[in-house]
Amino acid sequence: MRLNRLSVKNFRNLRDVTFFPDQKVSVLYGDNAQGKTNLIEAVYLMSGQKSFRSAKESEFISFGEEYSRIEADFDCGGREQNAALFLGQKKEAALNGVRVAPSELTGQFLAVVFSPGELSLVQEGPAFRRDFLDGAISQVMPRYLSTMNALGRVIAQRNTLLADGNRFGSRDALEPLLESWDMNFARVAYSILRARSRFIDRLQGPAAEIYSEIAGGKGLKLTLLYEPGIAPPPGESWSDVPQKEGEAHLREELLRCRGEDFRNYCTTHGPHRDNMEVLLDGISARSFGSQGQQRSCALSLKLAQCRVMEETLGEAPIVLLDDVLSELDRTRRDFFLKGEHPFQIILTSCDRQIFRSVRTGSSYRMKAGELGAARKKIPKENKAPPPKTEDGKA
Repeated sequence: MRLNRLSVKNFRNLRDVTFFPDQKVSVLYGDNAQGKTNLIEAVYLMSGQKSFRSAKESEFISFGEEYSRIEADFDCGGREQNAALFLGQKKEAALNGVRVAPSELTGQFLAVVFSPGELSLVQEGPAFRRDFLDGAISQVMPRYLSTMNALGRVIAQRNTLLADGNRFGSRDALEPLLESWDMNFARVAYSILRARSRFIDRLQGPAAEIYSEIAGGKGLKLTLLYEPGIAPPPGESWSDVPQKEGEAHLREELLRCRGEDFRNYCTTHGPHRDNMEVLLDGISARSFGSQGQQRSCALSLKLAQCRVMEETLGEAPIVLLDDVLSELDRTRRDFFLKGEHPFQIILTSCDRQIFRSVRTGSSYRMKAGELGAARKKIPKENKAPPPKTEDGKA
């Protein structure tokens, strides 16, 4: 897919910006705190995903304003499309002139972001890897978002019943209600466990291949290990367990853990406890990997996500690089700046000199929330030769 135009109004320090990105590589450069990351963030929000900066939505709106609006013209699915996101007292969205829920932009506008915080994918706890999986899966399977929301509601209700059972000493009376919510839990939990297991299976090959490329073929072998919050039936994988068998197994596990749940006032087992362990030669990259190895693992996961999205949807996502080129080795920088890949790249940097490495693309200066005019770079082989004089000399 390709982003053709982005219009941003009252978004953080971007009061009124219209951005026509290059179809290949766009370099946004300027000093810190000028608005480069804000523009990247605005692009990413059009994908229907949460901000990669963990910001409150109220912080999106420019100081002193009542609303913020982001609008995009893009090519996807073989046709021109338009999407808009309105942030005010209520969050609203539109797709091709039709009002939709903001979550419905997911799977329509495709984007993957690399930011300094992506290292958390490997360095931090399971919640960061669950968020990565959920965001990646929802872009190729949008209905997954509604399943995740349903799981959240079921767990909240189930936890309330567990707390009430302890508070009022009415555990036995609540058993029928818990059994009812356990059935709901099993239905949505099965869908999530199966989707995560299958996605990790698909991610494994590309991630290992890309990590090997980064390491020049001499590094450790990267593997991904799915650690579900409720294990599948013995000898099986959640990727292959039939639905009826899987849901029955989940209900049995919830019943087995009910005493533990009551003691802890919450649902102690389930997809909300899942983990995806990243291993190098069978050893945890989080616990024993160097910072360089951890960075390479995170990059491999993100690039593998791009590949799975392209294979599944037939569309390459827009790749957003927020101030990360300095952390990549030359091979990876050249991949983004010079490589023959299907991605439209939008990157930020404090140093415009990075544009010298771009084979074809445009640079834009960002200053105090205002975007300068594009300065385009054309490959040498595409430049017209100088006109010849009458004597035939150039």
